[in-house]
Amino acid sequence: MTNRFAEMDCCVLAGGRSNPGEDFLPDGDLTRLERWYRRYAAVFETVKLVLKESQATEHYLNYPYIVDDEPEQSMVVGIRAALKNADSDAVFIGSSDITDFPLELIVNLVKQYKGELFLGYTGGPEEPSTGQPLFGIYHKRLVEQLDDSGSDTDRLFRLLEEEGRLLRLPSDDIARKVGLDRTVS
Repeated sequence: MTNRFAEMDCCVLAGGRSNPGEDFLPDGDLTRLERWYRRYAAVFETVKLVLKESQATEHYLNYPYIVDDEPEQSMVVGIRAALKNADSDAVFIGSSDITDFPLELIVNLVKQYKGELFLGYTGGPEEPSTGQPLFGIYHKRLVEQLDDSGSDTDRLFRLLEEEGRLLRLPSDDIARKVGLDRTVS
């Protein structure tokens, strides 16, 4: 039996943060960056940051990374860079802004993944909402459609609803932890 957690890359979008210097502030005995990187690395064998070229500085060079060299700071651009540069066909894409989540959410996605173009979550039972594009599994076959969408976030949401599968989160509290209680920018 194959180890899907070792075979699937995890890419964490960090290039769109408005104040990336905050990632290096102490958060206990680690920096914020180290804390959330370890969170994703607790599940996946391969975790890469997706950064803008200006962020690929000595602070980030201790971590595997992908340079997103497009000038726009759009989640679509970051997702596209992650998929084009990942080694696996299926890629879990997370965000540096989403760190306080139960690890079981990722484990559940990986176990339920059946080759869809996207598999992610929608809000809890009390507040259903649109999916969270920065906490889910993408297939590389989606790259061409993302290329056609430019950096249009609305088109990304429509594409994920049409081509993907969304699972209901078990509670509104967990929905808040993965950002499904607010609009993603």
